[in-house]
Amino acid sequence: MLNREIYQRDPSTIKLANDGVANVNDERTDQALKVLRYELETFVCDGQYEKGLNHILEIYLQNINQAQQPSVWISGFYGSGKSHLAKMLRALWLDTVFPDGTTARGIANLPQATRDHLRELSIQAKRHGGLHAASGTLGSGSSNVRLALLGIVFKSLGLPEQYQKAKFVMWLKKEGIYDQVKAEVESRGEDFGFEIDNFYVSDVLHEALMKAKPNVFASPEVCTPTLNNLYPFTGDISIDELVSTMREALSINGKIPLTVIILDEMQQYIGDSSERSLDVMETVEMCSKNIGGKLLIVATGQSAITGTAMLKKLEGRFTIPVQLSDNDVDTVIRKVFLAKTPASLPALDKLYKDNIGELSRHLSSTAIAPGKEDDQYYHQDYPILPVRRRFWEEALRVLDQTGTDSQVRNQLSNTHKAIKTNLDQELGHVVPADFLYFESAVKLQQARLLPSKIYNQTMTWIESANEDERLMARACGLIFLINKINAHNPELRIKAITETIADLMLEDITTDSSQLRGKLPKLLDSCYLLMKVNDEYRIQTEESVAWNNEFLAQKSSLFSSPQVIDTDREERLKQQYSASSKGLSVLQGGAKVPRDAQVYHGSGSPADHRDKLYIWLRNGWTTDETSVKVDARQLGNDSPLITVYLPKKNADAIHNNLIELKAAENTLRLKGTPTTTEGVEARSAIETIKHGAELKLTELFQDLFQAAMVIQAGGTEINENNLKASLETTIRNSLLRLYPKFSEADDSRWGKVFEKAMKGAPDALTSIDYSGEAASHPVCKAVLSHIGNGKKGDEIRKHFDQAPYGWPRDAIDGALIVLLVAGNIKALDERNQSIELGKLERKAIGKAVFKSETVVLSAEQRLRLRKIYQKLGISCPSGKELEHSDEFIAKLTSLLDKAGGDGPLPARPKADQLDEIRLSSGNDRLMAIYNAFDILSDLIDSAQASSEKIAKRLPNWQLLMGLLAQADGLSDIEIIRSQIEHIETQRLLLADPDQVAPVLTNLSQMFRDILNDLKREYDQIYASGILSLSGDANWQALEPEQQTEIMRLNQIDTRSVPEVELTDTQAILKTLVKTPINSFRDRIAALPSRLSKALEDAAKLLEPKTRALKLPSRTLKTAQDVDAWLEDAKTTLNNALKDGPVIVQ
Repeated sequence: MLNREIYQRDPSTIKLANDGVANVNDERTDQALKVLRYELETFVCDGQYEKGLNHILEIYLQNINQAQQPSVWISGFYGSGKSHLAKMLRALWLDTVFPDGTTARGIANLPQATRDHLRELSIQAKRHGGLHAASGTLGSGSSNVRLALLGIVFKSLGLPEQYQKAKFVMWLKKEGIYDQVKAEVESRGEDFGFEIDNFYVSDVLHEALMKAKPNVFASPEVCTPTLNNLYPFTGDISIDELVSTMREALSINGKIPLTVIILDEMQQYIGDSSERSLDVMETVEMCSKNIGGKLLIVATGQSAITGTAMLKKLEGRFTIPVQLSDNDVDTVIRKVFLAKTPASLPALDKLYKDNIGELSRHLSSTAIAPGKEDDQYYHQDYPILPVRRRFWEEALRVLDQTGTDSQVRNQLSNTHKAIKTNLDQELGHVVPADFLYFESAVKLQQARLLPSKIYNQTMTWIESANEDERLMARACGLIFLINKINAHNPELRIKAITETIADLMLEDITTDSSQLRGKLPKLLDSCYLLMKVNDEYRIQTEESVAWNNEFLAQKSSLFSSPQVIDTDREERLKQQYSASSKGLSVLQGGAKVPRDAQVYHGSGSPADHRDKLYIWLRNGWTTDETSVKVDARQLGNDSPLITVYLPKKNADAIHNNLIELKAAENTLRLKGTPTTTEGVEARSAIETIKHGAELKLTELFQDLFQAAMVIQAGGTEINENNLKASLETTIRNSLLRLYPKFSEADDSRWGKVFEKAMKGAPDALTSIDYSGEAASHPVCKAVLSHIGNGKKGDEIRKHFDQAPYGWPRDAIDGALIVLLVAGNIKALDERNQSIELGKLERKAIGKAVFKSETVVLSAEQRLRLRKIYQKLGISCPSGKELEHSDEFIAKLTSLLDKAGGDGPLPARPKADQLDEIRLSSGNDRLMAIYNAFDILSDLIDSAQASSEKIAKRLPNWQLLMGLLAQADGLSDIEIIRSQIEHIETQRLLLADPDQVAPVLTNLSQMFRDILNDLKREYDQIYASGILSLSGDANWQALEPEQQTEIMRLNQIDTRSVPEVELTDTQAILKTLVKTPINSFRDRIAALPSRLSKALEDAAKLLEPKTRALKLPSRTLKTAQDVDAWLEDAKTTLNNALKDGPVIVQ
């Protein structure tokens, strides 16, 4: 069976109308429609293509009546079909009609859900003014985003792309003269489009305008300046101009049709320009907001919308992502070109099963090696092997990283051409991987990616009749591709070694490739285009030779300087140990205290190895196994020191690879960064050597560490599954030697002890099942003993952190706080002031000074302290007596202040014991309170009684002082004043019977009598005066408002009458404060004159108002003239006097 016979469609008859490249535009030429028809016929609406198309249509239909549409971002790697999907969206949106009457939706093979969405789109279009689509790339027009976008829209509408020309044509159509002007121009035998392009200076166009609009274009002379003024050339427009112009251009009878604008290759347009990114964001956002839910904007790019810093700025605008993948392209290729006939499947299945051994071995050591997932694709991808397809994908990505060379990057075109190369060969013949090189060589050479020497020689050899030369050409092409891939993606592990080259060149999988493998080395070793680096082949150039010579020189230098390599080896041994023991940490005991060992590299054992946990790292290059074991035995069974011995294994291989690595590093450093393609390749070759040496060294050191010996001090060797496990066991043993007293504090519940003790609980130790005296617990006892005359918290912690204790921090801190609560110790700050438990935060423990208490209070004594606290309203939990001592002192001081003071209060009670208590601290203070219990208790009782009595009597004294302040000038006041002074000087406020009350009563009554007399006198005068006022004729002639205003101004209105309230002493004082006695008397004395003044004001208010009068002006010449003027003046004056008095001017 021939390969040709297995396809559903003969590849030789399939024409790739678009050469595999979808151009998103609005062209309607015959060729463009032919290409579009082909693309619709071969459109595979499956996978992400189907999901993406449905998602776009569904979201759009949901938002037609909303304020705006979310924009769409279609992304995928170069050649993934994003432009193709965008172009299909445009054609299906419009349902493009072809010359024979068929439509886009009728041609394309679409899923039912997609057809339903498109049908709904057409229904909505009938309600909203039809359908419209515009598409293109922003970079193809103006560099200004707004003008470029309008250019795309203009072109879709058949308008000129340039802004000023399009605006002119739109005006012609709006004025209804477009057809007339066009016909006039064409009647002269001129091309209308050409004249529009030159509309400023076109004489033919100007004459047509003069006929159509003579009132605007009166003569040829005014046409050019008029058009320049109306439609000036501009390099930018505002957002408002953009939106209004787009609305005007798109509107059909006042309606915006359902419109999609597709902006292809948006990411290429933005590039690294922050300014362009922001311009695009603003433009798209404002168009979407102002034109509304009828407008959908779709853009394409290689990266996801969050893939780059520039694109991320658009994230808030393009909220509908459609991501295409390799799988989507593969699906298209398999359905369009590689679809097989059902009859061929059994033969393909047998071919695969018979040759599975050969196929599964291809590139097996690389990251693109065959896998189980390939089983389902062998039939579908044949005659392209899955591993080779992946090889091509990696090569295409590397060769065309900018994505601009469609011939190189297009997988559709490459696949189509590849399968046509072996149609007439027997089944089993596959496409060799070197096909890609020869298919792309011209483009690569033009792009200066492929050196001319390599291009010319390989293209000559491939046409040779000599089979060896053809093999040489193919191998060199593959080596070129492999070198490129390896330079950019070394992690793929695709190396240009004989096996890899043979795997990729094999054409007939039914034959054994061993013959090809055997033949290649001799050919390649003799090829002048190549150089061999270890077992890899490289394309040889002048640059590569120079780099390789430098590398060899560095190797030679290092062979003669072994000390450099020795130093590097020792450093790498340390690094490898760190990697092998990474995460090594042992949790000791039930408390799970993390323990880490310090690595030591010295020649002799560390001096403090009995006080710290060390791992002594030794190796066979600096000592021998016997000496190491002897040293370990001599350390003794009580030393915690651990020895790790690395035997001198793989010594030569390690030495040689270190030289390779160092030589490569030196070469890369000395040669720097090349600027030519050949230089980049040469540098990549050295980087490959470096990478290979690093990998080999990693392998050698890992093997060396597998043989490592772990020896406990005393000589016992510990052997577990691996180094890390052996070290963990050895560390646990050493911890028992280092911390023999650890068991005393080994309890995971010390944290709870600390928490309870911080709350003042005297039984905190019950959390670790201990109920005895705090000072008797082994941990507390040791801490108390160490504190002695005083230690800082940090000193205490450090002491018990170290050998022989190694106690958990919770145990150390917990013991300190337990002892503090029990009163065995006290805590002092840097000023030697006592720190209350409630104010001692854990972070302050290290800075606090702890001292043993010389005085210890019993439980009975503490109970008595809490009782006296209670007398002052202090609720003190057991164990917190010291913490509440400051509160006790403060409350007692406040109580004494309230129990006495200046006269008439009794003298403030004295409490000599309080000063002693205040100056003491810790248990000394508590003992001072306890010793003065009886005295303080009586003092509190008497002070509380006095303060309560003062609170009752002091208000009356304050009232008395207020009345006395108003009594100046009163008769008989001196007797009362002397009584008050006696009460004050003799401190008689609390005397029984009450001395203040009778004096206050007498003084209140005195003021009550005086105020009553004054009030009666005022009322009599006021009543008489108001009566006289009411009977006055002038007063009666006034309006009520005028009367009210006169009384207010003269302070005789009702609000001016003094208020007198005498119900109780407080009311009397309030009256006096508002109107003192002397003030009251002054107001009575002023009342008659104020009433008289009111009468005068009323009379004046009724007097007529004078007016200014000007007598007639005249020239007098005779006595008769004087008489006549006097007669006229008299008449004028008499008439004016009828309206009131006048002033002659």
